[in-house]
Amino acid sequence: MFVYIVRHGETDWNVEGRTQGTSDISLTDKGRIQALRLARRLRNMPITAIYCSDLKRAVETASIIGRELNMQWITTPLLREACFGEWEGHTIREIEDLFPGQLSRWYQDHDFRAPGGESVNCVRERIVKFIGQIKALEMGQDEGILVVSHALTCKVLIVELMGLPLTYIRRIRQDNAGLTVIKVLEEGSVLFSLNDACHVED
Repeated sequence: MFVYIVRHGETDWNVEGRTQGTSDISLTDKGRIQALRLARRLRNMPITAIYCSDLKRAVETASIIGRELNMQWITTPLLREACFGEWEGHTIREIEDLFPGQLSRWYQDHDFRAPGGESVNCVRERIVKFIGQIKALEMGQDEGILVVSHALTCKVLIVELMGLPLTYIRRIRQDNAGLTVIKVLEEGSVLFSLNDACHVED
């Protein structure tokens, strides 16, 4: 089974560098164009199902792709971004000023939560459950699913599918509309591409 992993298109908060988490932000016009270009890139891929987070920016991205591929999309809260609680709406600099030392703890301790938020391990638990669901589909080796999610959630999905330590999430970049392709095999997953975003360029 192939898993095509995509981060949603650009939002205003992406442009402003604001932490989104579970705040429900829409795509920008540029984000919609990114999603459309990505959809055209995926036309000839063996995708049989589309799964997406139930947050607006992911649903909008998935709907643009789904219409282009003539496929319905399935929303699930398992693919939501981490809830960052009181950090949401703030830039990294603002978080460091308002909540001294918390970001460094977040990066080092996967059980640490922002005030009112989730830990990385909370996200991992959701992703492990989602992986169990898609593996139960018993798809053919050359069939694939598309997953439309968020930066952190995509990274956790990638390391879990690849069997890597959770610490590797800091070594992975996942841009808006970036495409990562993994083939899941019984003997171990194979990474075909990571954060390929050539389709979003003019």
